Amino acid sequence: MRGPADGQARLLPVLFLGVLMAALDVAIVGPALPAIGSAFGVDARALAWVFSIYVLFGLIGSTLLARLSDVYGRRTLYVASVALFAAGSLAVALSRSFPALLVGRAVQGFGAGGIVPVATATVGDVFSLERRGRALGFLGMVFGVAFILGPILGGVLLRFGWPLLFLVNLPVAAAVIGGGWRLLPRGRAGARLEFDLPGVLL
Repeated sequence: MRGPADGQARLLPVLFLGVLMAALDVAIVGPALPAIGSAFGVDARALAWVFSIYVLFGLIGSTLLARLSDVYGRRTLYVASVALFAAGSLAVALSRSFPALLVGRAVQGFGAGGIVPVATATVGDVFSLERRGRALGFLGMVFGVAFILGPILGGVLLRFGWPLLFLVNLPVAAAVIGGGWRLLPRGRAGARLEFDLPGVLL
């Protein structure tokens, strides 16, 4: 018979993989920037937006999606965030213009902004006090791993074309969505949906 510790052990890799996927897409695009610039005929100044728009929309998404997870539950918002990230990845890979690529990166960033805080909140909800610190440390380690592996993985995948750097997210996202739907806490948290709308817009 499986106990709570077994469920936590199966849940942690799902959270880890989602956070790793979101973190990798900051670092993995570095080696691809010259190829993207060449494909769309844009200069280095414009290419900086490939990073900046991802980070900007990640910051916006973290506030909104984390709050929505308090109301509609961790499972729903974690899965939705990963699905948004995957949709953005597909849009980037299929883009035929640089503005379309940036829109895809914005959708990616918005989804990534929900993945990280919802995963962290899930650890707080599910893991016992004795295991919580270790689990949070494990998730925190993801960013260090991502910034080491990202340029290496990006350089390898770039040999097959820059769109593959984004298409590779799709099977990973599918695995995370499947695992998240089965293992994350279900139902609503019951909080009222209240937003500081002027603050959000600002």
